[in-house]
Formats: sequence, C-alpha cells, structure tokens
Amino acid sequence: MRPAILVVMRFFPTVVVIGLVSAGVTIAASIIPVSHLEPATIALFTDYTSKFERNVSEPFTASGKLWIDDDHSSKHKDFDAGKPIVESRENSDIHNGSIHHYSGSIRVPGAKIDQVRRVMQDYSNYPNYFKPDVARGSGMVQPDSTPDDEHFKSRLFLTESTVWLDVAYDAQYDTHYRRIDANRWVSHSTTISISELLDAKKLDGGSFPVGEDHGFLWRTNNYWFARERDGGLDLQLDSMTLSRTTPLGFSWWGNKRTHDAVDKMLRDTKSAILASR
Repeated sequence: MRPAILVVMRFFPTVVVIGLVSAGVTIAASIIPVSHLEPATIALFTDYTSKFERNVSEPFTASGKLWIDDDHSSKHKDFDAGKPIVESRENSDIHNGSIHHYSGSIRVPGAKIDQVRRVMQDYSNYPNYFKPDVARGSGMVQPDSTPDDEHFKSRLFLTESTVWLDVAYDAQYDTHYRRIDANRWVSHSTTISISELLDAKKLDGGSFPVGEDHGFLWRTNNYWFARERDGGLDLQLDSMTLSRTTPLGFSWWGNKRTHDAVDKMLRDTKSAILASR
C-alpha cells in the first residue's frame, strides 16, 4: 500500500484544477507540487523509444512502409484527401512517470522532400510555423554533419496554454536528418534537456532545475518519416512524451495534449511546406 501522503499528493492537482476550472480561473503552475525525475524513469522511457526505433523506424528504412498503408478504413480516404490522421500508441503510467505516444499521418499534394527538410531545419522561423507553441527557436549544424546525415542541435522555447494553466519550457534537442534514397527521408529528434520556466510569460526569467519542476514535460522524442509518392509527400510523425505520473482523474488531459500536439504539428508542417513553394 502506498503511504497516504503519496495518494494525497497525486490527487491534489485534480482537486485544485477541478475547483478552479469550475470557477473559470487560470492558475499558475506553482500551486501544483513539484515532482522529481528519477534515473529509473528516464531509463524506462529510453527503453520504450529504443524499442520503437527497432520495430518501426528501422523497418521504414528497409521497406518504406508507413502505418497508414495498412489501414483500409475510411481513415485512409481522409489521409488521401490531405486530412491529418492521429492514433494512440501508448498511454500508460510507469515508475514515477507517464508515457504518451501518438502517431499521425498527413499527405501534402505536390510537395517534395527538400521542402519539408527546409522547414524542419529553419529553426529561427519555428515561431512563425508553429505559433503559438514555439516562442523562440535556434539551431546549429554540428561538425560531424554530412549531406546524408545532417546533424543539428537546437534550442526551442515551448509554450503551453489551457483554460486553466500557462506553462513554458526551455527545451534543447539533438536531431538527425537522414536521406535514405531519392524518395525517402527521416528525422529523429531526442531531448538533451527540458527545463520549466519559472514564469511562463518571461522567456529570460530563469527556470527550475532540470528534473525538479512540476513534471508536465520531462522528455519528448519526435520521429518524422517522409515519402514522395504519386506527385505528393506522405508524412508520418511519432511523438513520445514523458511527464509526471498522471494525477487521478486527469489521464484524459495527458492523452489529449499529446494527441492535439501531433495533430497540430502535422497541420502546421503542411501549411509551412505549402507556403514555401
């Protein structure tokens, strides 16, 4: 049996949020208990992402197949029509944390791989492409980068706003962009560090120590798969996030935020590609 205080701590955010949301109040993250990111939690997340790379990312290199290829429902018709299709892959609590993984696909008619490549590497324009989710962006190519394996490190200031909470992060990523062949391209972005800002409205106002914050976002890995086909571009995004253990009664929020983030990234990326023509 868990100590009573742990049960109370996990239930506390739900009580606070339900009460304040009912009153129509936007709250500060500071009233929610701080959570600690443990090495064991990171290890479980790393294990999950490594399995994905072996089971999904590596096979794409060999076959070029996307998950939408095996879907024969009405979703495939929506995909062909250029609508984003998003599905849940994993939403579960682990030791002192939660993993949320969603896959999404979208088709961009008339687009080329070079267009999505330019958009992805144009970090300074992320605030325009992905507003309001990215407030500031920068990136630098690394010395070991090659034409077939472009290696970047980037820093993004991410913002998240809901009817009840405003929060922002200083996030640093390590990203590889690889051209498999003339018609296939992949991107693999992993977290170097994510720190929650002390004040969501002040990007330069300092941040909590990494792993010693409110635990809304500790890690996020994004995998993009691009395939040119029949005069257009098929895109697939797999996004995996690690956060604190989901508060009782609030698992829907963790699921919804990741689902909506994938849906929006697909739409925003498509719009940026089409605008780049």
